[in-house]
Amino acid sequence: MRTLQTFVILGILSVSSLGAFPDRDARGERIDNFVSLQSKISLSLTKRSYQSGERVPLTFTVTNTGKEVVRIFPSFDFRYSFQIIVKDENDRILTPIEDPDFPDPILKRRTTIVNLVGDENKEVSLHRNESFSKTIYLDEHYSFLPDQKFYVTGYFYPNYTEDKSAFLRSQNTVGFLFQNPKAERKETVTRQITENGGLSPEETIFLFLGAEMKKHWEYHFKWIDFSEYILAYDRYSSAYTEAGLGERETIIEDFKEYLTETPSGVLKYFKVMNVDYPSKRDARVQVYVERMMGRFKTRYEYIYTLRQEEGSRVGFWQIKNLLVKVKK
Repeated sequence: MRTLQTFVILGILSVSSLGAFPDRDARGERIDNFVSLQSKISLSLTKRSYQSGERVPLTFTVTNTGKEVVRIFPSFDFRYSFQIIVKDENDRILTPIEDPDFPDPILKRRTTIVNLVGDENKEVSLHRNESFSKTIYLDEHYSFLPDQKFYVTGYFYPNYTEDKSAFLRSQNTVGFLFQNPKAERKETVTRQITENGGLSPEETIFLFLGAEMKKHWEYHFKWIDFSEYILAYDRYSSAYTEAGLGERETIIEDFKEYLTETPSGVLKYFKVMNVDYPSKRDARVQVYVERMMGRFKTRYEYIYTLRQEEGSRVGFWQIKNLLVKVKK
């Protein structure tokens, strides 16, 4: 009786273990189950912003996160095995640049006569925690419009030649901002401001800090968008965001009174160091500042964020945010 029970238990364990093992053919080329169970697909970029003329390298990585060996068969032409979809900030799919040397995968038949110079695929075995990466230069395959954000999603086909229906989607979507060169961007925006007869962001900051030095507070406050600027001060940001519409005006008046007390010291000197334009209506102005608190002088680096709102009078920039760094 015990012998019969033993055989029954062994039989159950054998059947369950066979059912748990991923299916594959005799040659081991159909490894879709292994890939889907154990593989992780990820994308990465070298940075989050690129300028026109720069390379845009996308790294496409396949990682084996399981215990079993994973075998993949990437095509020598990466466009079969490593496929990507690029969307703009309006969720529209970008069409790749046409390449006459790249045949349509759907139109290519298995009956096509080819020159037998070797396999079009190569076999890659990935052990536990090993990865296989492919770098794709997006600028070679897509035309990007400046001053827009783009988002990339990847699709990996582990054995495109044998099975075109099996693929894995990347676990992440990467995005980047594509811009004109910095000098060209600055020149374009400055020219537009000059043609419109308005003040530049640099001139706005000069008038803003100059009014503080002369204690002309009404003229000083003229350049501030208090609904956003107050959020840069921890002392007031929480109370302002939690307050109702009626209470916010009172908090802003208290905030103005606080600024007139020059809590960081009296402004003695400032110099605009740099102006950057992330977009046509946005600017960042870097300023070197010296303040005196009693007999002690402290040096700061201020980075003001300004924006020219649509519908506002021409050339009028408002200060939206402030980042302060103490210089040694």
